[in-house]
Amino acid sequence: MKKVITILMSLGTLFLVVYFSMSFYINSKFNDVKDKLIQNHPEIMNIEKINSIGGWGQWFSEYVLIVEINGSKFRVWATEEGKITDQEPI
Repeated sequence: MKKVITILMSLGTLFLVVYFSMSFYINSKFNDVKDKLIQNHPEIMNIEKINSIGGWGQWFSEYVLIVEINGSKFRVWATEEGKITDQEPI
C-alpha cells in the first residue's frame, strides 16, 4: 500500500511541476511578443489580449492580439519577432 501511495504522490508532483513549467514558459513567450510588438510599433497604445495560433507540434508559429491603436481596437496577427502580418478593425 505504501508503494502505491508513493507512486501516486510522485506522479502528482511530476504533473504539477510540468504544468507550472509549461505555464511559465507560455507566459514568458507571450510577454516577449508583447514587448517586441510595442518596441516595433509605438502607435500601439494597449494590448488587451494575446493568444497563439498553431496546431499540434506548431507551438507559437503566429500570435493574434487585440490591441488599441489611436483609440480604435484592432485584431492583429504578428510573428514572434513583433512583425505585424495582418490586422483588421474590431
